[in-house]
Amino acid sequence: MGAGPEEIWLEGGGSTRRLRVALVESLPLLRHGVQTVVSAHRALQWVDAVSSTRDIIELCESAHPDVVLVTSTIDPGWNRCQLLTRLFRDLTVVALLGREARTADSIAMARINGARALVPLDADPDRLVKAITAAATVGHHIDPALTVFATSVEGARSSGGRSLSRREFEVLQLVAEGRTAVQIALRLQITAETARTHVSHILRKLDARDRAHAVARAYELSFLPK
Repeated sequence: MGAGPEEIWLEGGGSTRRLRVALVESLPLLRHGVQTVVSAHRALQWVDAVSSTRDIIELCESAHPDVVLVTSTIDPGWNRCQLLTRLFRDLTVVALLGREARTADSIAMARINGARALVPLDADPDRLVKAITAAATVGHHIDPALTVFATSVEGARSSGGRSLSRREFEVLQLVAEGRTAVQIALRLQITAETARTHVSHILRKLDARDRAHAVARAYELSFLPK
């Protein structure tokens, strides 16, 4: 049975309840606007807005939001997005993109770093709510206004062969960081043998002779932001 307009079904939660939403942003006007949208929707519950990395970590530890909205203006490299998704495995991060971030590279970086939904910063309230609820319940969402950029990312990911899976895309990023199979396994909570299998699949799909060549090919094909 699906959730009604006033409730959200959280997988593994055992019950229906409102989604708890927080925001990482420093601009008072933007903070107020997002708070107004979230508070007005019966399926959502406003938690708080903070601006520093330390404050958002403390907020996640104390208030346990289900969804954290992160704007491109305060996190242009999506480093906070990456940190939050690694520290809090059950947390859903939604990326709010300003006009400067509506590029294939920025969208690729947001997705690599764990954003489950992408929505323009100037989207209307209904589209923001849809992004939040879809990210938390379905696990992914891309606003129609960003489809053209996301499509270019997917096209690059599938160039020259079969497309990379989401897990392979995550492994590829860690390979680009110079991580070993054991380190990749620990980061993604998989076995080292599974990590090696993913690397093998990546090499085959990118027609690469080794890990270094795979990373070079990934940059050529825009799999990874330059």
